[in-house]
Parts: sequence; structure tokens; C-alpha cells
Amino acid sequence: MHRAKAKHKVRRWWIALIIIVVITCGILFFTPINNAWRSISGNDTPTDSVIKNELVKKINARKTGDPTQDKKIQQAADQMKNTKMSTVISAANNEDKAAQLIQQTSSLSAPEAQKVAHEIFTNSKYTPLRASLSSGNWVQVYQQYQILSKNGSLNDLKSLANN
Repeated sequence: MHRAKAKHKVRRWWIALIIIVVITCGILFFTPINNAWRSISGNDTPTDSVIKNELVKKINARKTGDPTQDKKIQQAADQMKNTKMSTVISAANNEDKAAQLIQQTSSLSAPEAQKVAHEIFTNSKYTPLRASLSSGNWVQVYQQYQILSKNGSLNDLKSLANN
């Protein structure tokens, strides 16, 4: 009887250890697995879909009640929903693609989008965001977004677009 209890405790310990190792590997290799899945399938991954849904929520939260402005915001949200994350990732490595994507997903004209993209690619404070985005590391993208929001860099981009 005592031996059976001891085996049961050892078995629980090994199961717990295996679960911890699997969770740790999942956390460490999450981004590469997600990126590989996207590359193989050519479609957004479930994680990409969650990220896009959150972006769309943030875009829709900017609605003001003004029908003209809200229509532009809704168009941007719809465009974001329909854009594959692989397109967003490739735009993080190419200024022309970035300008085109900015124009498609916002109400900016081509020259305004080009000006914003040029700023993103030439100003070093946006480099960590672009690097995180190009590697598909959504956790780092969010962290960089928070940093740029707090230090006013995103407001600088908005004002650049409006000038």
C-alpha cells in the first residue's frame, strides 16, 4: 500500500514537470511557431485574428458621433479586418509598402502616407516597433506601442500627417 502511494506521488511530480516544460517551450517558441504557421498556411493565425480584432476595437473606439468622421473610421476598421497580417509584416520592412498600407487603412492621401512612412523608416525611435512588427512578435509590438504612446511619438506622427 505504501509503495503504491509513493509511485502515485512520483507520477504526479513527473506529470507536473512535463506540463511545466511544455508551457515553458510554448512561451519561448510562441512567436516562431506563430510565424511558421502563417508562412505555411498563407493566412492569418488565430493569434493574428485576435490581434486584428483588438486593433479594430481601438480604431472603432475613436468614433466621435460625427457621421463623416465615423464613416472614415469605419472604413479604416473594415480595411484593417481585411488586411492579412503577412501584409502588415512585409510593410514593416519596406517603406513603399508601408506608405501604401497606411494610405489603404487610413484617410490619408498618398503624399501624406508617404511622408508618415518616411518618418517611420528614418527616425530611429520607430526602429524597435518596426523590428518587432517585422518579426511578428506581437508582445513586443504592444510594448513598443505603449512606449511610443507615452513619450508622444505617436502624436508626432499624427501631427505630421495633418500638416
